[in-house]
Amino acid sequence: MATKPTTLESYTATSHTQDCERVLVTLLRGLGPWKDSVYLVGGLVPRYLVEGRPPAVPPHAGTSDVDVVIDVTILLETEAYHTLEENLKKMGFERGENDKHQKVAWRWQTHTDKGALIVIDLLTDAPQLAGGKVGPLPTDGNVSALNIPHSSIVFDMHEVREVRAELLGENGVAVEKVRHADLVSFTCLKAFAFDQRNERKDAHDLVYCIENWKAGLDAAKQMFRERLDGPHGDVLRKCLDILKARFAGDAQTEGFAKDGCVAVAKFELTEVDEPAIKEARALRQRVVADLVESFLRM
Repeated sequence: MATKPTTLESYTATSHTQDCERVLVTLLRGLGPWKDSVYLVGGLVPRYLVEGRPPAVPPHAGTSDVDVVIDVTILLETEAYHTLEENLKKMGFERGENDKHQKVAWRWQTHTDKGALIVIDLLTDAPQLAGGKVGPLPTDGNVSALNIPHSSIVFDMHEVREVRAELLGENGVAVEKVRHADLVSFTCLKAFAFDQRNERKDAHDLVYCIENWKAGLDAAKQMFRERLDGPHGDVLRKCLDILKARFAGDAQTEGFAKDGCVAVAKFELTEVDEPAIKEARALRQRVVADLVESFLRM
């Protein structure tokens, strides 16, 4: 799989957000009763968490892949498993490659009728099978999932919306209910992702949604605060610890100098070594630090 772009400018040029939406709706359309066990996470989610569109809000980078968390039951039940595999193949998907260019059973890819390459990553949270670490689940079949610790919080923390899209293969327009991560679960999963793999796009996604969420910053803080005493409180506290470490100031380092703030600024404004761009990046770093520090004051 090709390396992901590292700037907003280059990401937007290769983004196929609407095609990803078509792929998602097509996948759900063919899954029958098991579609209720599929939850959207990743770079397509900001499209639904942030209802404003430019120029009302800044542009989001978009995405060229579809990340879904599936209930591990789909992989364990024979009928559900075959339905998933058959639907992927009917959509024209083939097994994709990991970063080492090895074919894997949890990543599938296809080209749309317009030639866009779209990737689906199948994720799950199965500590009993994967030992609580990021890694592919063992499988004897053609389809598996990548274990992502804590990703199952989306089962309890999600929103549902109807999405209308043209099905792949010129099979008409369909409407499907998409279960996608809400702001809390999305922030947690993006914080974990940025902490583990240090990709600028993760920092951009995370900050973009906190900054532009449809209900506002105060409501976001209240939602987080209310859930700290819930069943996933430990996961939320881990997320907040990561935000403090990566975006907020401490006794030794001011927040704007933290790697999370720098990642957002360089992703959105490039690394061009020009005075005006450098000044804009420095300002953006401070804005991001102020935003996250305000968010953390719950």
